[in-house]
Amino acid sequence: MNLLVRRLAQLTILATIVLLILGGLTTSFRAGMADPVWPTEPWFLIVNGHKYELEQHRGFLLEHTHRAAGFTVGALASLLALAAWLSGPNKASRMIGMIAVIALLAYYGDLHRRMMAAWELRKLGQGFVWPKGAIYASLVSAGMLLIASFAHLLSKQPGKWVRFLASVILIAVMIQGLLGGLRVFLDTELGISQTLGIELAAIHGVFAQVVFAAMVCVPILCRSSSNSSPSAVGSENETTLRAGSVSDRSDETSGRLRSRLAGDDGSLTRLSLLLPAVVFLQLIWAAWVRHSPTPLAQRLHFITAFAVVGVAVWLCAKIYARPETRKAFGFGAFHLVLILGVQIVLGVEAWMGKFAAQGPLGMVPPELREVTTYSATIRTLHQLIGAAILASSVALALRIGRSGKSSLEQSDTPAESP
Repeated sequence: MNLLVRRLAQLTILATIVLLILGGLTTSFRAGMADPVWPTEPWFLIVNGHKYELEQHRGFLLEHTHRAAGFTVGALASLLALAAWLSGPNKASRMIGMIAVIALLAYYGDLHRRMMAAWELRKLGQGFVWPKGAIYASLVSAGMLLIASFAHLLSKQPGKWVRFLASVILIAVMIQGLLGGLRVFLDTELGISQTLGIELAAIHGVFAQVVFAAMVCVPILCRSSSNSSPSAVGSENETTLRAGSVSDRSDETSGRLRSRLAGDDGSLTRLSLLLPAVVFLQLIWAAWVRHSPTPLAQRLHFITAFAVVGVAVWLCAKIYARPETRKAFGFGAFHLVLILGVQIVLGVEAWMGKFAAQGPLGMVPPELREVTTYSATIRTLHQLIGAAILASSVALALRIGRSGKSSLEQSDTPAESP
């Protein structure tokens, strides 16, 4: 996959980190309903932001900055999907996918425009009418893109997994925007006691971290598809002819890694898949604690935290037990353990800031206490590192899985005659 797709993927990841920070601050400061109007224009804050002072309307600025960052990520995800489908040989075979991406962007934009128009009519005293035509058109175009993406996986074109994942990410980003917007819209229309506002807010928070983990996989897949492209193969052959001894050592190392992965009876691969599953479960309880801290949620959050640490340490110990796996995946394992340590410290601090209190504050429920800047910062960092742990564990599992697959494919490829 070409350099443009990889750079767009990296830029989308950076923009999503900013979005996660702003979303975390919005939740920490309880500013999710600071503006009950949704949807709004992408440039709403630029046009109206001068009317508000930070100290008096911090929630309003946080909410609309969060929305602006969401539009930015949506635009980058759109460019990533378009670039992925446009890159590579034999463009004719990818025409359906490109058309589906363009159709989805057009119909989803029209849905946003019609929702804004319906809201304006509501403010004039008329009832809100859902734009069913635009909704159905968006669903059909999203379905077309998914079908085209799954069909493309049956081809032998390099970069097919990048195109598939870029398409899924685009749809997921759109769903994520709708989850956040509908949380505001339904609470405004029906009231918090009559709708799933809190539940949607929790799903919105968890789903954001899942989408971020998927984004982190794109650059890894880009490197893999680049290595398997014809030009890369030609370059590798030329390099091999010039430096045969280096290639032999590389093949020997790859063979040892393949043997090690096979000799472990798949335990390393299974552990690498188990860790993201446990982390994801932990994030569900974390969102529950964050939005509705019941005693059951608190207990599950604690118990699953021990499970995450246990599985992560077990996986990293297996990686560092052998020179081949340590060389291939050692940095990823070290990074995972490092951020886990940081997360434990942040978790303790966030827990004490949320639930521990002395004096008169001890009689006030945690959700009714005033949120300080320090406590909001700690909670947001705790959420951000949680997203990083999920993304890191998914990336490590992908690298382990693809290393085993690539080694097996290389071993099955017949050697070319000199």
